[in-house]
Amino acid sequence: MKRGFCVLAVLFGLLGSTLLRAQESQKPAISVSSTGKVSAKPDLAVVLLNIKSTAPLAADALSQNSKKVEEAKSRLAALGYKDNKVKFSGNRFAPAGGGIFYGGQRATGFDVYNFVLVYMDGPELKDVNLLNSAASTVLDELGKVGASPSETPISRFSLGGASVVVFTVKDPSTYEKEAYVQAMEKARPIADDIARRMKVQITGIDSVTSTEGTRVQEQFPNPLDDLPYQYFSSSMEEVPIRVSLMVRYSYK
Repeated sequence: MKRGFCVLAVLFGLLGSTLLRAQESQKPAISVSSTGKVSAKPDLAVVLLNIKSTAPLAADALSQNSKKVEEAKSRLAALGYKDNKVKFSGNRFAPAGGGIFYGGQRATGFDVYNFVLVYMDGPELKDVNLLNSAASTVLDELGKVGASPSETPISRFSLGGASVVVFTVKDPSTYEKEAYVQAMEKARPIADDIARRMKVQITGIDSVTSTEGTRVQEQFPNPLDDLPYQYFSSSMEEVPIRVSLMVRYSYK
């Protein structure tokens, strides 16, 4: 009986908490959607490539690709890109002939692919000529072992178009705070105007909720998913840091 009583107590507690949140959400409030954007100077560039091998048997494709990956590691090390400057996604399997995306047909062969991410955060970020030279060298050297550039559709949520070199900010927290403040400041005049038209007076902020849109699911795997960063650009001049908020104001 004790156990049953404890379970009921927990259920009633959860129910009470849910009802309380529902009541709070039903309070009279003025809700304003707002956005903020701050431009940051990138402090990291990433060259995106992929190494792929195809064979009738998955084991053969894996063996071929593993050899290419080891050769790529050797060439990158010779260029000065050590382990902390390079990331490999690991070998991944897909039916051959359909790229990385495939339908329900039986495979007649297998692709094994591995994303290669090469980090650049030195003086090349301050000189476009140095950056172009470094990126070209990496692309050419890895091209000798069969690596191909990986294009990413960063234009859907950033600046520029698809690029094999993307730019980001390692720690965007300071810029995010600025963007949040900007979004809050933009929301208040709108709320004041709505309140004036309603002939009420705003008494304070009831809640602030992030309303970041869901990232579009790509048909093909995206190498950006293997990066621990959130904001990207194809421009070495600017990485846009954007936030979206829903601000609820209480009134009387």
